[in-house]
Amino acid sequence: MHDERQVAALAIQGVKGWGPRTVSKLWQAFGSIDRVLDASPRSIAAVTGESELVAAARVRSLDRKSARSDFRHLERLGGSVMTLFDADYPALLAGIDDPPVTLRVLGSQAVLDRDPVISVVGARRCSAIGIDLAARFSAALCEAGYVICSGGAMGIDAAAHRAALRSGRPTIAVLGSGLSHLYPPENASLFHAIVAEGGVVLSEYPCDAGPRPGRFPERNRIIAGLSLGVVVFEAGLRSGAMITARLAAEDYGREVLAVPGRVDTGASAGCHRAIREGWACLVDHPDQIVERVEEQIGLLALHRASSNGSPSVGE
Repeated sequence: MHDERQVAALAIQGVKGWGPRTVSKLWQAFGSIDRVLDASPRSIAAVTGESELVAAARVRSLDRKSARSDFRHLERLGGSVMTLFDADYPALLAGIDDPPVTLRVLGSQAVLDRDPVISVVGARRCSAIGIDLAARFSAALCEAGYVICSGGAMGIDAAAHRAALRSGRPTIAVLGSGLSHLYPPENASLFHAIVAEGGVVLSEYPCDAGPRPGRFPERNRIIAGLSLGVVVFEAGLRSGAMITARLAAEDYGREVLAVPGRVDTGASAGCHRAIREGWACLVDHPDQIVERVEEQIGLLALHRASSNGSPSVGE
Protein backbone atom coordinates (compact mmCIF):
# COMPACT_ATOMS: atom_id res chain seq x y z
CA MET A 1 0.00 0.00 0.00
CA HIS A 2 2.86 2.36 0.82
CA ASP A 3 4.30 1.70 -2.64
CA GLU A 4 0.98 2.61 -4.25
CA ARG A 5 0.88 5.90 -2.37
CA GLN A 6 4.38 6.68 -3.61
CA VAL A 7 3.37 5.77 -7.15
CA ALA A 8 0.35 8.08 -6.81
CA ALA A 9 2.64 10.92 -5.68
CA LEU A 10 4.93 10.32 -8.65
CA ALA A 11 1.86 10.45 -10.89
CA ILE A 12 0.62 13.70 -9.32
CA GLN A 13 4.06 15.21 -9.90
CA GLY A 14 3.59 14.49 -13.60
CA VAL A 15 0.18 16.15 -13.96
CA LYS A 16 0.41 18.97 -16.48
CA GLY A 17 -0.81 22.23 -15.00
CA TRP A 18 -0.04 21.23 -11.41
CA GLY A 19 3.42 22.42 -10.47
CA PRO A 20 5.09 22.09 -7.06
CA ARG A 21 3.27 25.13 -5.65
CA THR A 22 -0.14 23.71 -6.51
CA VAL A 23 0.62 20.26 -5.13
CA SER A 24 1.99 21.88 -1.97
CA LYS A 25 -1.34 23.66 -1.54
CA LEU A 26 -3.15 20.34 -1.95
CA TRP A 27 -0.87 18.75 0.65
CA GLN A 28 -1.53 21.57 3.10
CA ALA A 29 -5.27 21.36 2.50
CA PHE A 30 -5.80 17.59 2.56
CA GLY A 31 -2.78 16.18 4.42
CA SER A 32 -2.44 12.86 2.60
CA ILE A 33 -2.26 11.54 -0.92
CA ASP A 34 -5.33 9.36 -0.30
CA ARG A 35 -7.42 12.35 0.72
CA VAL A 36 -6.33 14.30 -2.36
CA LEU A 37 -7.32 11.45 -4.64
CA ASP A 38 -10.62 10.90 -2.80
CA ALA A 39 -11.53 14.59 -2.76
CA SER A 40 -14.34 15.90 -4.90
CA PRO A 41 -13.52 18.10 -7.90
CA ARG A 42 -15.24 20.93 -6.05
CA SER A 43 -12.92 20.58 -3.04
CA ILE A 44 -9.83 20.38 -5.25
CA ALA A 45 -10.91 23.36 -7.32
CA ALA A 46 -11.36 25.40 -4.15
CA VAL A 47 -7.66 24.84 -3.39
CA THR A 48 -6.17 25.11 -6.88
CA GLY A 49 -8.33 27.98 -8.13
CA GLU A 50 -9.39 26.00 -11.21
CA SER A 51 -12.87 25.15 -12.39
CA GLU A 52 -14.38 21.87 -11.22
CA LEU A 53 -14.19 20.51 -14.76
CA VAL A 54 -10.47 21.28 -15.00
CA ALA A 55 -9.80 19.86 -11.54
CA ALA A 56 -11.60 16.63 -12.46
CA ALA A 57 -9.63 16.40 -15.71
CA ARG A 58 -6.35 16.85 -13.82
CA VAL A 59 -7.14 13.91 -11.54
CA ARG A 60 -8.20 11.74 -14.48
CA SER A 61 -4.91 12.51 -16.23
CA LEU A 62 -2.79 10.82 -13.56
CA ASP A 63 -0.45 8.46 -15.42
CA ARG A 64 0.03 5.68 -12.89
CA LYS A 65 1.52 3.36 -15.51
CA SER A 66 4.47 5.68 -16.22
CA ALA A 67 4.83 6.46 -12.52
CA ARG A 68 4.92 2.76 -11.64
CA SER A 69 7.53 2.17 -14.35
CA ASP A 70 9.71 4.93 -12.91
CA PHE A 71 9.23 3.53 -9.40
CA ARG A 72 10.43 0.09 -10.52
CA HIS A 73 13.35 1.69 -12.37
CA LEU A 74 14.38 3.42 -9.17
CA GLU A 75 14.13 0.16 -7.23
CA ARG A 76 16.45 -1.51 -9.73
CA LEU A 77 18.97 1.29 -9.11
CA GLY A 78 18.75 0.54 -5.40
CA GLY A 79 16.95 3.80 -4.67
CA SER A 80 13.81 4.88 -2.87
CA VAL A 81 11.16 7.60 -3.01
CA MET A 82 10.30 10.32 -0.52
CA THR A 83 7.09 12.25 -1.10
CA LEU A 84 5.82 15.55 0.22
CA PHE A 85 3.02 13.58 1.87
CA ASP A 86 5.43 11.47 3.96
CA ALA A 87 6.08 12.26 7.62
CA ASP A 88 9.85 11.94 7.14
CA TYR A 89 10.07 14.42 4.26
CA PRO A 90 12.77 17.02 5.12
CA ALA A 91 11.10 19.63 7.30
CA LEU A 92 12.93 22.71 6.00
CA LEU A 93 12.34 21.74 2.39
CA ALA A 94 8.64 21.17 3.04
CA GLY A 95 8.45 24.73 4.33
CA ILE A 96 9.33 26.45 1.04
CA ASP A 97 6.47 27.49 -1.23
CA ASP A 98 7.44 25.17 -4.10
CA PRO A 99 8.85 21.97 -2.54
CA PRO A 100 9.49 19.03 -4.86
CA VAL A 101 6.53 16.66 -4.80
CA THR A 102 8.88 13.68 -4.77
CA LEU A 103 12.55 13.05 -4.17
CA ARG A 104 14.18 10.04 -5.76
CA VAL A 105 16.99 9.04 -3.44
CA LEU A 106 20.11 6.90 -3.63
CA GLY A 107 21.50 6.34 -0.15
CA SER A 108 20.22 6.90 3.37
CA GLN A 109 17.12 9.09 3.53
CA ALA A 110 17.77 9.81 7.21
CA VAL A 111 20.68 12.09 6.25
CA LEU A 112 18.23 14.61 4.80
CA ASP A 113 16.63 15.54 8.12
CA ARG A 114 18.94 14.27 10.86
CA ASP A 115 21.66 16.90 11.27
CA PRO A 116 21.53 20.57 10.20
CA VAL A 117 22.57 21.15 6.58
CA ILE A 118 24.78 23.86 5.12
CA SER A 119 25.10 24.15 1.36
CA VAL A 120 28.39 25.02 -0.33
CA VAL A 121 28.16 26.32 -3.90
CA GLY A 122 30.39 28.03 -6.42
CA ALA A 123 31.94 28.01 -9.84
CA ARG A 124 32.59 24.94 -11.95
CA ARG A 125 35.62 26.64 -13.47
CA CYS A 126 37.36 27.81 -10.35
CA SER A 127 40.86 28.50 -9.15
CA ALA A 128 43.05 26.17 -7.14
CA ILE A 129 42.66 28.61 -4.24
CA GLY A 130 38.88 28.39 -4.52
CA ILE A 131 38.99 24.60 -4.40
CA ASP A 132 41.31 24.66 -1.41
CA LEU A 133 39.14 27.15 0.49
CA ALA A 134 35.92 25.27 -0.27
CA ALA A 135 37.51 22.04 0.94
CA ARG A 136 38.91 23.56 4.13
CA PHE A 137 35.68 25.38 5.00
CA SER A 138 33.62 22.24 4.29
CA ALA A 139 35.86 20.08 6.47
CA ALA A 140 35.55 22.57 9.33
CA LEU A 141 31.76 22.66 8.98
CA CYS A 142 31.67 18.86 9.04
CA GLU A 143 33.73 18.90 12.23
CA ALA A 144 31.16 21.30 13.71
CA GLY A 145 28.42 18.74 13.07
CA TYR A 146 26.89 20.00 9.83
CA VAL A 147 26.03 18.01 6.71
CA ILE A 148 27.39 19.51 3.49
CA CYS A 149 24.99 19.80 0.55
CA SER A 150 25.91 20.80 -2.99
CA GLY A 151 25.03 20.18 -6.61
CA GLY A 152 27.56 17.52 -7.55
CA ALA A 153 29.13 19.67 -10.27
CA MET A 154 32.81 19.98 -11.11
CA GLY A 155 34.83 22.59 -9.26
CA ILE A 156 33.58 23.99 -5.92
CA ASP A 157 30.72 21.48 -5.57
CA ALA A 158 32.97 18.46 -5.97
CA ALA A 159 35.59 19.92 -3.61
CA ALA A 160 32.94 20.34 -0.91
CA HIS A 161 31.60 16.80 -1.33
CA ARG A 162 35.09 15.27 -1.28
CA ALA A 163 36.06 17.22 1.82
CA ALA A 164 33.01 15.84 3.61
CA LEU A 165 33.91 12.29 2.59
CA ARG A 166 37.48 12.75 3.81
CA SER A 167 36.04 13.97 7.12
CA GLY A 168 34.03 10.78 7.48
CA ARG A 169 30.75 12.68 7.27
CA PRO A 170 27.78 12.13 4.94
CA THR A 171 27.11 14.63 2.19
CA ILE A 172 24.12 15.42 -0.02
CA ALA A 173 24.35 15.83 -3.81
CA VAL A 174 21.31 17.27 -5.59
CA LEU A 175 21.27 16.51 -9.32
CA GLY A 176 19.70 18.31 -12.26
CA SER A 177 19.16 14.99 -14.03
CA GLY A 178 17.60 11.61 -13.33
CA LEU A 179 19.43 9.07 -11.22
CA SER A 180 20.17 6.80 -14.16
CA HIS A 181 21.87 9.76 -15.89
CA LEU A 182 24.34 10.86 -13.23
CA TYR A 183 25.62 14.27 -14.29
CA PRO A 184 28.31 15.26 -14.79
CA PRO A 185 29.49 11.78 -15.78
CA GLU A 186 33.05 12.70 -14.77
CA ASN A 187 31.81 12.67 -11.15
CA ALA A 188 30.13 9.26 -11.31
CA SER A 189 32.74 7.75 -8.99
CA LEU A 190 32.16 10.63 -6.55
CA PHE A 191 28.41 9.97 -6.53
CA HIS A 192 28.97 6.26 -5.88
CA ALA A 193 31.34 7.14 -3.03
CA ILE A 194 28.76 9.51 -1.51
CA VAL A 195 26.19 6.71 -1.38
CA ALA A 196 28.71 4.12 -0.16
CA GLU A 197 29.81 6.39 2.70
CA GLY A 198 26.30 6.97 4.04
CA GLY A 199 25.36 10.09 2.12
CA VAL A 200 22.65 10.82 -0.42
CA VAL A 201 22.40 11.51 -4.14
CA LEU A 202 18.93 12.75 -5.03
CA SER A 203 16.81 14.14 -7.83
CA GLU A 204 13.20 15.23 -8.26
CA TYR A 205 13.22 14.07 -11.89
CA PRO A 206 12.27 10.68 -13.37
CA CYS A 207 15.17 8.24 -13.45
CA ASP A 208 15.62 8.47 -17.21
CA ALA A 209 15.54 12.30 -17.34
CA GLY A 210 18.57 13.84 -19.01
CA PRO A 211 20.47 16.95 -17.84
CA ARG A 212 18.55 19.76 -19.53
CA PRO A 213 19.67 23.35 -18.85
CA GLY A 214 16.36 24.40 -17.29
CA ARG A 215 16.57 21.66 -14.68
CA PHE A 216 19.62 23.06 -12.95
CA PRO A 217 17.97 26.30 -11.78
CA GLU A 218 15.05 24.16 -10.57
CA ARG A 219 17.32 21.88 -8.58
CA ASN A 220 18.99 24.93 -7.01
CA ARG A 221 15.86 25.60 -4.98
CA ILE A 222 16.28 22.16 -3.36
CA ILE A 223 19.88 22.96 -2.40
CA ALA A 224 18.71 26.24 -0.85
CA GLY A 225 15.59 24.74 0.72
CA LEU A 226 17.37 21.90 2.50
CA SER A 227 19.84 24.27 4.14
CA LEU A 228 20.04 26.58 7.11
CA GLY A 229 22.65 28.56 5.22
CA VAL A 230 24.41 28.76 1.86
CA VAL A 231 28.14 29.45 1.54
CA VAL A 232 29.28 30.85 -1.82
CA PHE A 233 32.78 30.65 -3.32
CA GLU A 234 33.98 32.25 -6.58
CA ALA A 235 30.54 32.89 -8.06
CA GLY A 236 30.12 35.12 -11.10
CA LEU A 237 27.30 37.61 -11.45
CA ARG A 238 25.02 35.30 -13.45
CA SER A 239 26.12 31.94 -12.14
CA GLY A 240 23.96 29.10 -10.91
CA ALA A 241 25.53 29.55 -7.50
CA MET A 242 24.09 33.06 -7.30
CA ILE A 243 20.66 31.74 -8.29
CA THR A 244 20.88 29.39 -5.32
CA ALA A 245 22.09 32.17 -3.04
CA ARG A 246 19.34 34.60 -4.03
CA LEU A 247 16.66 31.96 -3.55
CA ALA A 248 18.07 31.19 -0.13
CA ALA A 249 18.17 34.83 0.97
CA GLU A 250 15.15 36.39 -0.70
CA ASP A 251 12.62 33.56 -0.96
CA TYR A 252 13.46 31.20 1.90
CA GLY A 253 14.93 33.47 4.56
CA ARG A 254 18.19 31.55 4.86
CA GLU A 255 21.62 32.88 5.75
CA VAL A 256 23.89 33.52 2.78
CA LEU A 257 27.62 33.64 3.53
CA ALA A 258 29.94 34.87 0.78
CA VAL A 259 33.69 34.30 0.73
CA PRO A 260 35.39 37.22 -1.06
CA GLY A 261 37.94 36.66 -3.80
CA ARG A 262 40.17 38.59 -6.15
CA VAL A 263 38.74 41.84 -7.45
CA ASP A 264 40.63 41.88 -10.76
CA THR A 265 39.22 38.78 -12.46
CA GLY A 266 35.43 38.88 -12.07
CA ALA A 267 35.43 35.30 -10.79
CA SER A 268 33.95 36.40 -7.45
CA ALA A 269 31.90 39.32 -8.76
CA GLY A 270 28.64 37.69 -7.64
CA CYS A 271 29.95 37.24 -4.10
CA HIS A 272 31.13 40.84 -3.97
CA ARG A 273 27.83 42.23 -5.24
CA ALA A 274 25.85 40.19 -2.71
CA ILE A 275 28.03 41.53 0.10
CA ARG A 276 27.82 45.08 -1.23
CA GLU A 277 24.02 44.93 -1.55
CA GLY A 278 23.70 43.59 1.97
CA TRP A 279 21.95 40.27 1.43
CA ALA A 280 25.06 38.16 2.04
CA CYS A 281 27.45 38.26 4.96
CA LEU A 282 31.18 38.41 4.28
CA VAL A 283 32.99 35.50 5.90
CA ASP A 284 36.66 34.62 5.86
CA HIS A 285 36.69 31.83 8.46
CA PRO A 286 34.45 28.78 9.03
CA ASP A 287 33.79 29.84 12.65
CA GLN A 288 31.97 32.91 11.34
CA ILE A 289 29.64 30.65 9.36
CA VAL A 290 28.88 28.51 12.39
CA GLU A 291 28.16 31.62 14.46
CA ARG A 292 25.73 33.01 11.90
CA VAL A 293 23.98 29.73 11.12
CA GLU A 294 23.53 28.78 14.77
CA GLU A 295 21.05 31.63 14.94
CA GLN A 296 18.98 29.68 12.39
CA ILE A 297 18.82 26.44 14.39
CA GLY A 298 15.53 27.68 15.83
CA LEU A 299 14.18 27.81 12.28
CA LEU A 300 14.90 24.11 11.88
CA ALA A 301 13.17 23.28 15.17
CA LEU A 302 10.16 25.39 14.17
CA HIS A 303 9.80 23.63 10.82
CA ARG A 304 10.16 20.21 12.41
CA ALA A 305 7.47 21.04 14.95
CA SER A 306 5.23 22.36 12.17
CA SER A 307 5.75 19.24 10.06
CA ASN A 308 4.56 17.11 12.98
CA GLY A 309 1.25 18.93 13.00
CA SER A 310 -1.75 17.88 10.94
CA PRO A 311 -2.58 19.95 7.89
CA SER A 312 -6.20 20.94 7.58
CA VAL A 313 -8.38 18.55 5.64
CA GLY A 314 -10.46 19.85 2.78
CA GLU A 315 -14.16 19.27 2.79
